[in-house]
This record gives sequence, C-alpha cells and structure tokens, in this order.
Amino acid sequence: MPTPTVRRLQLGNELRHLRERAGKTLDEAAKIIDRSPTSASKLENGITGIKANDLRALIQYYDAAITAEGGDPVDLDWYFELNKGAANRGRWTGYRSTYPKYFRMAVDLEADAQAINIYQNEVVHGLFQTEDYMRAMLAEAQVRKDDETTEGMVRARLARQHVITKAGARTITLVLSESSLHRMIGDPELMRGQLTHLADVAKRPNIQLQILPFRCRTAPSTMFPFAHVQVASAGREAPPLEYIYVEQYNNGHYLDGLQDIRDYNALWNRLLGTALDPVSSQELLLQTADRFR
Repeated sequence: MPTPTVRRLQLGNELRHLRERAGKTLDEAAKIIDRSPTSASKLENGITGIKANDLRALIQYYDAAITAEGGDPVDLDWYFELNKGAANRGRWTGYRSTYPKYFRMAVDLEADAQAINIYQNEVVHGLFQTEDYMRAMLAEAQVRKDDETTEGMVRARLARQHVITKAGARTITLVLSESSLHRMIGDPELMRGQLTHLADVAKRPNIQLQILPFRCRTAPSTMFPFAHVQVASAGREAPPLEYIYVEQYNNGHYLDGLQDIRDYNALWNRLLGTALDPVSSQELLLQTADRFR
C-alpha cells in the first residue's frame, strides 16, 4: 500500500483530472465544498487531505456533469478507497522523526516510486551510503546530538535504503560525479569500503550507476544535485506523478511544473550522454577504491 503522502498526492492528481474531464473550473469545485479556490488547489496538489463528505460532494458533482454528456458513471467507492489512510501521519514517530520535515515527502516518494533518476556530486548519495560513511558524515558535520538521536538518524537512513533491496524494487539510475569518489569522509579504509559497496550495489539488476568523470565538460547547473522521482498514477484519470527534488543546506524544493520537468529531463539526458557507461564506471570505482590503501 502506498505511503499516506503518496496516497494524498495520487488522490489530488486524480481529482484534478476528473474535474477537467467534467469541464469544471477550480472556482466551481471550491464552491461545492465551501472552500476557497486556494484551498481547493491545495487538495488537488496533495498538500492537504479531504474529508469524506467533501470528497462525496465533489465526486457526485463531477459525476453529474460527466454522465450528462454521455460519459460513464464515476466510481465513488474507488475514490473513497484511495482516500483511506491519506491523512495518517503516525509514520513520522520514533527514529523516523529524525528526518527533517522538508525531506519527509522525498522519503515517501522514493518508497513508492516506479523509477528514480539521481544526480549527485561531492558526497555519495544517501541511498548508497554505508553505515560507517553515514556516521562519519554526521561526525564531520559536527551534528551535536545525543547518542539516542544519532542512532535514530543512522537507523532512519539505513531503513530508507530498503527501496533498493525490497521485493519488486524499481529502477534507480544514479549519475555520480567523480568528486564524490575522492571527497574524504572518515579515513582511507572507510572510503575504500564505501566505494567497494557502491561497486557491489551497482551489480544489482535494478541499479544503473554511471560516473561523471572530471575530464567531462558540464554545464554550471551540474553543481546542484537533484532527483527525478516518478510515481505511478492510481489508475483512473491521471497520468503518473513526477517530481524534481532539489535539496539545499537546510531546505528542499519539490518541482512539478511541466517546464521544470522538461528542463531537468534535458539536463538528465546530457548527464547520461556525458557520463561513463556502467562498465567503465565500475572499473573507475574499483581503481579509485584501490588508491585508498
């Protein structure tokens, strides 16, 4: 079952496309549930949840418009089923509470993604870090936490990596700047273990790892890491969900505009075309690991 965040996003996505199919405006839909257009927009964008009575009123309103034009009736029960659990926020307790609030949507999107494309520089991406590498990063970042909190942060990061190994794990493509292979985190032994781990993970059938070598010419935009996450639609009206996640020092941004998706897809294709192929990347990984002896 999808995470609550993704269920809410999927429901909003479906409602928006159902409204468009019914030929209704956002203002008209907002009046049906006695909300402002801004609040109705938040519902469709999955920012807020929707109460059962409001969901029923919207579906019946759209259904009347669609059937009046000879369309098929709308299955109200299906939308109610999709809405179940969408408002559940209990998963961010315990060790999961150590995730920054701005990052929690990214974790949920990863968990339910059908494909993830990642560009990362300077350090190894979190999905591919060893536990020793995580601990060294926390120490070197001078994160002053008590032992229990530190252990929770490590446990949360390790749990996140389940998306790589779980049954039916989806494709993850990683373009990793060569800089991340040389940036010393911890000591040489730790770095050798991390790079060897990367090489091992890259052998998994759902992982494609390509290294962007120093010698390649790249655009200034490659200074900023990003992830393009694609989540399947719930299956009725809407196309798949697509988000570009761009993280900064103490914040993260989620881009889903059509032009943003096009721009980052174009950048991604340039990165893939410039990076070493998977075999050459594996060779460079192991060569670099050997230098940390």
